Amino acid sequence: MRKIILLALLLACMSPTYSQTSLGIIGGYNLSSIVPKRNLESWGYDVSSRSGWRAGVITDHHLWSKFYLQPQLLLNRKGYNYSFHNEVNGDYSKRERQFLYLELQASLIFKQQLGKGKLIVGAGHYIGRGITGKERLTGYMDIDGRQVHFIDHNNIKFRSKEPANSTFPYDTYAKPYDLGINCLVGYELKNGLFFNVTYSEGITELGYYNGPGGNTYWGLTVGYFLKRFN
Repeated sequence: MRKIILLALLLACMSPTYSQTSLGIIGGYNLSSIVPKRNLESWGYDVSSRSGWRAGVITDHHLWSKFYLQPQLLLNRKGYNYSFHNEVNGDYSKRERQFLYLELQASLIFKQQLGKGKLIVGAGHYIGRGITGKERLTGYMDIDGRQVHFIDHNNIKFRSKEPANSTFPYDTYAKPYDLGINCLVGYELKNGLFFNVTYSEGITELGYYNGPGGNTYWGLTVGYFLKRFN
């Protein structure tokens, strides 16, 4: 029921309720990781980024003067990698985690005429609900003097509370909701095509008990307004 209510709220926020509203499609590339990394690095893990993507719809509501409100409803793939090398026995393991969210973003945008298009600068908040997640575990260990390699795949399940029989970091669970802030700078052409660079940082923990941290990414975005009113 909560999923249905959340989806209804997201769709309601995306509806064109303003007289000057443009509708478009948007997509992009994410280089995602977690913040702060020290939560895992303090335990001896090396944290690295991984590639992801975003795709969805965007509306552009003219508020006043040069200011606009831009809600986006997206599917957003985020994630991170972390590895551990045991210097005592030589064992090594690496976990590659990815999460898919249904996400609503809302940004306040300032547009300034520049050349034949407009310079765009903005910032706002987002809320996402985890849909699916995957984890890939690889590595090797020493068994009786032999280096044995292993590989495993797990589904990541979204739960508000960690199950009693799960112990971080060997669990396959994450908190369902992702909240954070976005900022962007880009350029919009007269024909409706636009580009921007985005930075996103989560303010909620992915895990439990001061776990890995929150989602973060740098993104490259391209979009096109199918119908424009301004």
